[in-house]
Formats: sequence, structure tokens, C-alpha cells
Amino acid sequence: MLIQQLRIFSVNYSYTAVIISAILTSISLILVNFVIAWFALIFLFLSIFNVVQVRQAVYIGAIFGAVSAGILNYWMIPAIARYAQSSLTLGIGCWLLSVLAISSLYALQFAAFAKARFANTSFVAVCFNAFLMASFWVIFEWMRATIFAGMPWLSYSIGISQAGSLFMAQPAAAGSIYMLSFLLVLVNYTFSHAIHSEARRWLLLPVLILVTQFIAGVWLYYNISQQAATTRHPKISTALILASLPPETVWNEHNGNALVEGLLSLNREAVVDNPDLILWSETVIPWTYSADDDFLKEVSRATSGKNAHFLLGMSTAVAQNSNAVFNSAYFFNPTGEVLDRHDKHELLTLIERPLFNDNGNIILPFLSGSGQVVKKGARQQAIKTPWGQAGVLLCNESAVPALTNRLASDQVSFLINLGNDGWFSDFFITKQHFYNGRLRAIEARKDLVINNNRGVSGLIRASGAIGARYQSERSSVQRVDIYPNQIDPIDYHYFLYTIFSATVLLLLVRFYRRTEILSA
Repeated sequence: MLIQQLRIFSVNYSYTAVIISAILTSISLILVNFVIAWFALIFLFLSIFNVVQVRQAVYIGAIFGAVSAGILNYWMIPAIARYAQSSLTLGIGCWLLSVLAISSLYALQFAAFAKARFANTSFVAVCFNAFLMASFWVIFEWMRATIFAGMPWLSYSIGISQAGSLFMAQPAAAGSIYMLSFLLVLVNYTFSHAIHSEARRWLLLPVLILVTQFIAGVWLYYNISQQAATTRHPKISTALILASLPPETVWNEHNGNALVEGLLSLNREAVVDNPDLILWSETVIPWTYSADDDFLKEVSRATSGKNAHFLLGMSTAVAQNSNAVFNSAYFFNPTGEVLDRHDKHELLTLIERPLFNDNGNIILPFLSGSGQVVKKGARQQAIKTPWGQAGVLLCNESAVPALTNRLASDQVSFLINLGNDGWFSDFFITKQHFYNGRLRAIEARKDLVINNNRGVSGLIRASGAIGARYQSERSSVQRVDIYPNQIDPIDYHYFLYTIFSATVLLLLVRFYRRTEILSA
């Protein structure tokens, strides 16, 4: 009875069903809730089954994209109005542009599926259509992540919802977030087909997929946990300095000394237990690096007595007498000597770099109001430490799977994510940031330590287990232990190559069958 009612509802209220799916999908992403995501797309796919023209698929995709983008990017309006020295109108304008961009891409995605799907209802055709829907979803997610690497608000992936479960997230070790999205779409599509066809036996397929994913996740988790326990190197005792500086903090002659003293007090607290490594957050210091910097001298005065190395986020001047800088992370030995440096590669478009090109003028006044122009970094490789190579991800770089894969080629032993979520600390972005880190740790099979100003900081094990988690608006020093390892990760591109190849093959079969029918 319930299945029949759902089917009738999807036929009579097709666009309402699409909106319901968009709302449920958005909730699953905001809460990082893996259970809601298992059913979120059912109403959407039920509407697709009723499509007879490509134009209808375009409308469905556009509505789904517009509603989900409108919900997921609501934070733009208050954040831009409050922190970008801008009006409410600019925030609404940016929000509407994000809605338009995502809506257009989903419209294209569903149009492509409606054009390519198999028309008959045989078991094989249904399975092919389920694969095509999942593959198109993944291909478009990958395209958005690639094109909008500097604009993560345009590349939300439904797979992030599975990061809320330790075991359901484990397949990311083989196919990154894209495998999680692929499996989710398969589950939702087969659930939808069972409702559409009123065939209860089809319900076994999505259940089988979920059970298989869970069992595989359990096996992958215990496998990597065992490998990490038997091959890991000695621990790195680490102190996280959580400065918790508000984004509107202004450094001037009136409060500069008090701010510096507060940071130095945290540094003195951090060295008490004689850690191996002290981690500060991204751009915790607003000025550019100088070898004669008095602040760094005071920091190293405390660390040299305790033999603690430290990694600190600050800017690097691109050239003398220039307002252009690199967003950098400096690695110092206990005496304050620079051992290595990492520069940010994926700059936040409209915030750190202008839209379209580095020399453009279309940029929000988050940083431009201070006169700084951020450039793509010159040094983006893993940094050398006494405990092995460390892969550094600055802020939104933790949302880019490709960067983790590139760092893995440098034979990193552990990962570090320094961020500053002060601009977004009142929104779900901070939670998404942390769980993106969980997926990067699973993909790379490396411990990942996070120090995220006013966001969620802590430690995620190579297995994906959360070792520590902290979030507070009050400054503090927290202790975690990193365990480096040399476990080789799986290149997720193999999964993408398989999906691309299989999709092309299915499209060739679809084209051949259509030609055969037309010529008959």
C-alpha cells in the first residue's frame, strides 16, 4: 500500500517530489547524515521515471539543483554581508549566482541521462539505467570538483554524507568520495524502481548494496587498522594551538601587543609537555614572513628550550614592494630556522583570487579590503620533517581529492590540514570541513591532524576513526599523537577510469540498439 501511494504521489506531484528530494539531500549534507542520504533521492528518481521528453528532465534537474543550492548556500548572504564589508544585496546576488550555476549543471546532467537511458523495462535495461544514472552523477560531480576546485560551494558531493559513518565511508579508500556517491545513487535508484514498478523483489537489490558496502567497510577498517598498528612509525606528540581568533580581529597599535602576548602565552603553554610538534592554524599571523620577525624569535625562544618543531601559517611576499602574497605554512626547527615551506595551491575564488583570472577585478572584499592579493603558491610539494614527509593541505584544499592523490606520490607519512573557518564558524561549513578531512585520511591511509581556527580541529586516524575533536570560541592548547606510516594508498583514478570506460561502452550499445531499431 505504501509503495503504491508513493508511486501515485510521484506521478501527480512530480515537481513537489523533486523539491522533497532536494530538501532531504541538503539535510543529509548539512548534518553529514548517511541514513537520510540512502532515501533522499527516491522522489527525484520517481519523477525521472515519468519523463517522456528530454525537456522534462531539464526542468527536473534545474528544480533539484536550484532548491538544493539555495539551501546549501544560504550562508553566503549573512557571511558576505557581515564579513566582506558588503551589503545584503551583494550576498543575495552571490547566492543567486550559485543557484543558477548548480541548477544549470543538474539540468544538463539529467538531460544527458534522459537522452541516453534504455527505453525498455527488462531486468538488464533497468540495471543499465541504474548504472548510467550513477555514472552520470559521478562524472558531473567530478567535473564540478575539477572546474570549481576553488569554489567548493559549487561542488557539493552527496558522498560526503557517508563520512558520518566510519564503516560506510571506507570504500573511499578505493574510489574516493566518488565511489560513495556512486553507491548512494545506485541504492536510491533501485529503491525508486521498486516503488515505480510495484515489485517488492527489487527492494532486495538496494538492501544488498548497503549490506555489501557495510561488510566491505568493516573489512577495510580492520585491515587498515591492523596494517597501521604493525607498520606505523613512533608517534609524534603534537600540541594544537587553537587561537580561536574572530575573523573581524584587527591588528593595530591599540590591540596588537595584547594579541601577540595572548598568542605567546598559548605557545608557552604548548611547550610545557615537551611536544615534538606544535601546530598553529592557517594565517594566524596577518603579516608576511621575515627572518628577523620579533614574534617568531619569541616563539622559538620557548621551543628551543623544549626541542619542539613548529608549523605556522603566515603569508609570503611574492616580491619586494608588492602587495601580492602566497598563503603559506612555514615549518621551523626549535631554534626558529625555516626547514621547509608549503604554499597554497587551490585558492578560494572570489575570496583569495579574482573570478576568471588572477589579474581580474571581480573579487569579494574579504581580503582585498586589506590591499592584499593572494597568488597561487610556488612551493606545493610535501614538506620534509624529522618524522617523514608531511602532506600539507591549507583550508579548502582538504575538499579536493586530487590534492591528496598528488601528495601520496610524494610518499607522505602523515597529513596536516591548517585552516581558518572563522568566516563560516556559525554555519555547517565547519562540520563539512572536518568530514572532508576524514575522507582524505581514508583515501591516503594516513593520520590527518587538523588545526582549524574557529572550526573543528582534532585528529583523524588513517582508518578514518576520529582520534580527537575540538571546537570552541575560547583559545586553548590541545594534545594529540600522530602515527606516521608508509602504507601505499590506492589511486582513486582507477575507479573513475572504470566508470568512464563502462559508460562509454554502454552508450555505444545504446546507440547501436537505436540504429538497429531505426533501420528495421
